[in-house]
Amino acid sequence: MTTLSKKKVLVCTNFRGNPNTPSCGARGSEDVLTALSNEQLAITIEKSPCLGFCNIGPNVRLAPNGVCFHTVSPKNMTKLIKDIKSFIAC
Repeated sequence: MTTLSKKKVLVCTNFRGNPNTPSCGARGSEDVLTALSNEQLAITIEKSPCLGFCNIGPNVRLAPNGVCFHTVSPKNMTKLIKDIKSFIAC
């Protein structure tokens, strides 16, 4: 069983210098990180380097071995927060 201290939420904050190349950082992932931090969930929330889905970001991953969420914004986090709470509980 994974201990709570090893579970975390990773928010990709990768920002590419070329404005023609998609990146989570350019699509508002810092706002997602702030919104998740404001939820005061009982889990570590961290910035992450590229999660590999730049074309459909901002991306958030539950680690370890959790699901990855795409096109996350502060306005569409209801399911994400519900899934994070379930992830914490298991």
